[in-house]
Amino acid sequence: MRRSISVLLLLVSAFGLGCSESAEAPATGEVPDLAAAPPTPAAPATFEYTEELSAALIPGFPVKASGDGREIAIRSVFFQPRFDAWGVSFSSAELSSPTAIQPGGDAETINLTDLPQAMAVGVYEQSIEDMGGGYFQIRQKEDPTRTTSWNTNLAYVLEITKWDVRPWDAEGSIFQDAGRASGRVVAVFRGREGGFANSWVAGTFEDAVVRYMGRPQWVPDPAAPAAQ
Repeated sequence: MRRSISVLLLLVSAFGLGCSESAEAPATGEVPDLAAAPPTPAAPATFEYTEELSAALIPGFPVKASGDGREIAIRSVFFQPRFDAWGVSFSSAELSSPTAIQPGGDAETINLTDLPQAMAVGVYEQSIEDMGGGYFQIRQKEDPTRTTSWNTNLAYVLEITKWDVRPWDAEGSIFQDAGRASGRVVAVFRGREGGFANSWVAGTFEDAVVRYMGRPQWVPDPAAPAAQ
C-alpha cells in the first residue's frame, strides 16, 4: 500500500512539473499588443535654423523658405538633370507649364544639385561641411529687383516618398515632362556677418514636376560615332 501511494505521489509530482513548464512556454501565434507600441512622432509644426539636420526635423507644413530673414512663399518645385546629376529647385515663381523655362527676374530659387543619376524613393543628405551641393538664387541687398547666386556652406535632408518618372525618350521632344515626385525637405544655408543671414527651405511637397530640359548627360547620344 505504501508503495502504491509513493508511485501515485511521483506521478502527481511529475504531472505538476509538466504543467508548470507548459505554462511558462511562450504561446505561438500570439498577437502583439499594438497599444503598447510607441506612437510615431508627429512632424514638427515649426522650423528654426540649425546645422544639425535629420529627417525628424522636417516640418509638416507645405514647403516654404526663409531668405535673409524674409519669408519666401514657394510656388513651384521641380526636378531636372543638371549636367551629370539630378537637381531639385524650390522657386518663388510658378511654372506656366511643366517644361517652361525656369523663372528668372526677381524670382528666388533654392537649388539642390548633385543628386544621384539613379534617383528613387529614399533619403538623400549632405552635411554642412561638404563642398558644393547647391546654391540660393536670392534677392540682392543693393537692388531687390535682381537676384544673385549665393554660394555658401549648406546642409540638407531630402526624403523622396514618391518617384514616378519615365526615362528619357530618345524619340521624344527635347523638353519632356517625365513624371511626378513627392517628399519632404529641409535645407539650410549658412550666413555670415555683413552678408546674407542664415537661410533655409523646409516642408513637404506633392506631385512636383520632374522633367528633362534636354538629353541628360548620362544618356548616350545615339548620333555620336561609335568608339573604335
